[in-house]
Amino acid sequence: MATIEKTSANNWRITKMYKGKRYRLNVEHKPTKTEAERLIWALIEAAPKEITKQSFEKLANDYIDKKSITLSPASIRSYAGVLRRIPANIKKQSIKVLSEDDIQTFINQYSIDHKYNSSRSIIVFINTILVYAGASKMNIKIPNQEESEFYVPEDSDIDRILDHVRGTRWEMIIRLGIYGIRRGEICALNKSDLSEDNILTVNKSKVQGKDKKWYIKVPKTKRSIRKFKIADDLAEIIRNNETEHLVELNPGGITRQLRRFQKRLGIELFAFHKLRHYFAATAREVMGDAYVEKMGGWAPGSNIMKKVYDYAKAEKEKQAQEAFIKRIS
Repeated sequence: MATIEKTSANNWRITKMYKGKRYRLNVEHKPTKTEAERLIWALIEAAPKEITKQSFEKLANDYIDKKSITLSPASIRSYAGVLRRIPANIKKQSIKVLSEDDIQTFINQYSIDHKYNSSRSIIVFINTILVYAGASKMNIKIPNQEESEFYVPEDSDIDRILDHVRGTRWEMIIRLGIYGIRRGEICALNKSDLSEDNILTVNKSKVQGKDKKWYIKVPKTKRSIRKFKIADDLAEIIRNNETEHLVELNPGGITRQLRRFQKRLGIELFAFHKLRHYFAATAREVMGDAYVEKMGGWAPGSNIMKKVYDYAKAEKEKQAQEAFIKRIS
């Protein structure tokens, strides 16, 4: 707790000890205890951090442990997986002596046999730990790699899958995916999440814990909680579901079944998550970006809409080229 001391007629000093260091702030009015805490914490957070001598691995594990309280088990597993991919010679080094050349040399080698997104996730994680330790981010480049293509399923492929599953429980699951709902969110839905006027509330997800068991949990960000209207016939399918819980599956079960449908129909394989891309690309044609982001649970100004617009532009360019070839043939 910060202390408040009057130093003169119109001056007060706020003092607080934090991690063995004393912080002081002078103000020209007597602050309340709450205000004093807010002001002194602003000073503490703005102060330059002393870079620790601890190893990268110890700091990374400390960061993961602290984040395990607020992040989903899936995110924690992802962090731990990234840490395992970093070689021992980097993990054992002190943050103080870890150099940009060390990291760049590692990424240069790593990127030869790994995809762009895998290399990028390591760079983001390393910079996150550096900032956590009080150091500066490093400017690491991924050599000779292109970012993974933004894939959007074809309308014809979506139509064929829907025709194939019509009248089965998979019609409901596929159509919910086309609304931009994630696999884990679909697996957590109940009939009671649908209102009388067909407003569906998405406010939880099925995730796997460290013990490998599955749990229903609220999302880690408020924007993932959303409400939107669905089609009348889809609402009726949900209401007619035999059980309150709509889907007695884990997210992996949805992925595997979609792949079976794709192989059976002889169409290009794509992950269930790509239905979110299909949703964004389709929804942008009839609603503004802000509405698409809100309905899909994306942050305002997220990169998703840029990718959608780039995709749409590339498709138009391809169509124009095909029209030209047809015209001169």
